[in-house]
Amino acid sequence: MKTAGWALSGISFCIAFAGCATKSDIVSLGDNTYSVTRKGATAFSRDTDAMAAEAKQDAARFCAAQGKQLKVVDVVVDKPFYTTGYANAKVVFRALAAGDPALTDNPVPVPAVSNRAPSATSYAPAPAPAEISEKQAADDLYAALLKLDDLRKKGILTDEEFQSEKKKILSRSK
Repeated sequence: MKTAGWALSGISFCIAFAGCATKSDIVSLGDNTYSVTRKGATAFSRDTDAMAAEAKQDAARFCAAQGKQLKVVDVVVDKPFYTTGYANAKVVFRALAAGDPALTDNPVPVPAVSNRAPSATSYAPAPAPAEISEKQAADDLYAALLKLDDLRKKGILTDEEFQSEKKKILSRSK
């Protein structure tokens, strides 16, 4: 009976902490772009969909407090093996003013799921070379800022070094 009690309390403990996630602060990546990360409180916290949903709620609250609207740019989830780290979900978003054209801009293509042949109207026209270079520059800027943010979160860069490098990256983009 005593063993069953210990087993029951152990299972209860695991269940209680399995759904908990910790919240990181909102981190500015520049150009009205931010990130927020939810990380599992224990190695048993594995529901990255719930973590991503919580991070999106944090982002929405942040935008609402600023009087801005949320545009999710990217959601990155990491679910390592139990003994190698904690699962987490990172949401990169922009806080934009109402009416900002970027709110309706949807650069992420949606793959076709249908088995039928696509119609001629299902393809968007190819972007002009200037649009490609601008998009590539924006993508490169975004990738550099994400890489920099990851280095800061891993403790490789201090907050001061992060801010300094971020300024350098943003000044090169202008």
